[in-house]
Amino acid sequence: MQTTYEQERTIHWSLLHEPGDAAAWAVYEIRGIKALDDFESGRANSWSEMVPSEYRDHIPDLIERIGLRYSAEKVSRVIERGIRWNFRPVFPADSPQVFDRLGELGPHRPYLLWVAGDLDAFESNSVSIVGTRWPSRVGLEHARDLAEQIGLPVVSGGAVGIDSAAHRAAIENNAPTLAVMAGGLDRAYPQQNWELFHKIVRAGGAMVSELAAGAAPTRWRFLQRNRLIAALSDATYVVEAGYRSGSLNTANHAKLLGRPVWAVVGPKDAPHARGCNSMVASGLARPIKMGREDWVDPRLLQRIEDAKRDGSRTDAEIARDSGVPIRQVRALNG
Repeated sequence: MQTTYEQERTIHWSLLHEPGDAAAWAVYEIRGIKALDDFESGRANSWSEMVPSEYRDHIPDLIERIGLRYSAEKVSRVIERGIRWNFRPVFPADSPQVFDRLGELGPHRPYLLWVAGDLDAFESNSVSIVGTRWPSRVGLEHARDLAEQIGLPVVSGGAVGIDSAAHRAAIENNAPTLAVMAGGLDRAYPQQNWELFHKIVRAGGAMVSELAAGAAPTRWRFLQRNRLIAALSDATYVVEAGYRSGSLNTANHAKLLGRPVWAVVGPKDAPHARGCNSMVASGLARPIKMGREDWVDPRLLQRIEDAKRDGSRTDAEIARDSGVPIRQVRALNG
C-alpha cells in the first residue's frame, strides 16, 4: 500500500494525542500537516496566537502531550503493522460520505480511519444498534428483530451481548455490518469475538478504528469510540441498557448530532429495561414497543411525526407529506 507524504504526516499527527482532542484539531484545521513542522522547529508556541480563544489556554498542555509521544519512526511501524494485520488507513477523500457524517462531530472528528474490510456500503444509510453486554434472552431477540426489520447496514461496537447479536443478525440477513473498535484493530476487543470480527469482514462489512496499530482499548477510548458509532449512523437504537452505560453515552452523542434515538421500552420492574425506560422518560429517546406481530418500523413513526410537526393534520395530509401509505398512517396515528 502506497501512502503520500501528506497522508503519512496526517497519520503522524493523529498518533500524538487522544481521540477527540479539540485543541489538536483546532491547530490542525489552521496549519494542516505544517503543524508538525511547527513542533519540530520549536515554533509550536505560536499556535496560541492562531487558534480560537477557547483553545488558547490548552496549547501548552497540547505541546507537552505531543512531546511525550513524538517519534518520527513510529509512522512507518504502525503502517507496516497494519499491512501485516490486513488493515489500512482511509482518508476523507477515500470515503467522502462516511467522513461527511463524521465531520458533524466538529473539532472532535477523526483525521482518518483504520479499516479492515469494505466501507462502501456505509456511504449511504445505516443505523446503529447498541445495548448491554449482559442482555436477557428477550433483549437478544429484540436486537435480532431490529436488525432484520430495519434492513439497513448495522453499526455497533463489537461487544458481547446486544452488539454481537446485532452484528450477527445483519450478517444472517445479508446486510453489511460495521464494528467500531476502541483500540488498534490488531487489538480488537473482546478477544472472544475475533471469529465474529472475521465474519463481519468476510460478509462485506468492516472493522474500523481511529486508533493505529498497537493502541490499547482503554476505558476512555471506549467512551470516545461511541461518538463515532453515533456519527456513522442515521439513527441509534438502544436495546437494554443500565442507568449508566456506554449505550447511554452513544445515545447522548446521537442526540447532540440531531440524529433520532430510539429505545426499546419494557416493564418498570424489569432490570434490563431500566436504562431504556429512563432514556424515554427524560426525552433522550423515543420509545419502541417490540413484538413480532405488532412491530412497527420507528422510521415510519418519525416520518409521521415530522409531517405533523410541519403542519399536516388529517390522515390524508400526513400520508401526502410523509410518503407513508394512508392505511399505515391511520393505524399509527391513533
